[in-house]
Amino acid sequence: MEQQATTSGARFPWRWLVLGVVAYAVFVLATFPAARLTERLQKNGVTLAGVSGTIWNGTAGAVQANGIVLGPTEWRISPWRLLVGTLNAELHSKREDGYLDATVRTGFGGSFSLHDVHGSLPIAALSSFGIPGGSGWTGTLQLDIQTLAIENRWPTEIKGTIEAANLVGPAQQPTPLGGYRITFPASDVVTAGELQGAVKSLDDSPLDVVGAVRLTADRNYVIDAQVATRPTAPASIVKALQYLGPPDAQGRRPLSLAGSF
Repeated sequence: MEQQATTSGARFPWRWLVLGVVAYAVFVLATFPAARLTERLQKNGVTLAGVSGTIWNGTAGAVQANGIVLGPTEWRISPWRLLVGTLNAELHSKREDGYLDATVRTGFGGSFSLHDVHGSLPIAALSSFGIPGGSGWTGTLQLDIQTLAIENRWPTEIKGTIEAANLVGPAQQPTPLGGYRITFPASDVVTAGELQGAVKSLDDSPLDVVGAVRLTADRNYVIDAQVATRPTAPASIVKALQYLGPPDAQGRRPLSLAGSF
């Protein structure tokens, strides 16, 4: 009798039980509703509205991330990258006045990075970051960024370009200022705890600007540039630049701006 019981136990289909448990777990994860993520995302400054679908393939009617308001957003998450400890999500978001496409990658350490970022957003949409959208400035930001690494909600690496197009301001005396481009990194020289980008005005700008912007680890920015007027510059801009001091031999004047986000 004892030998018969042992034989029966050995024949218990354990592998089928394990396969069943795994299949059930996969089914639960595959159909896990996206709405269950809302509470967790809110703790990280992300609010979703009108959520549907699953955590792997879902949509939201509106998204607000740390003050940035986006419209209808779709995402697709690759479950296979979880096997190597990485979450990979493709995002596609639209607004009436712009869009944002990006791939988000994050590990278990809390930091994350954005890749293949392409978008067009009004400056006012980023006013919560200290960009002068809330101070009467208008314009559009064009994003073409290969890599943007972020830790503690602050960039630690940027590769790509950011353009401000159709810039108009300030509110007290709105003046069309054309477009400007910032390219990261400015050079191959890297300074610890600091990001450097090259600043240049575009052809439609009434100003000829060449300079650099520095982002420091304490969330400050410094812009140092040389500025000259172009023939299309209105009289108000020509007069304003005179307060920067006498020009050099190329007609340029130094301009320095600093602030914090």
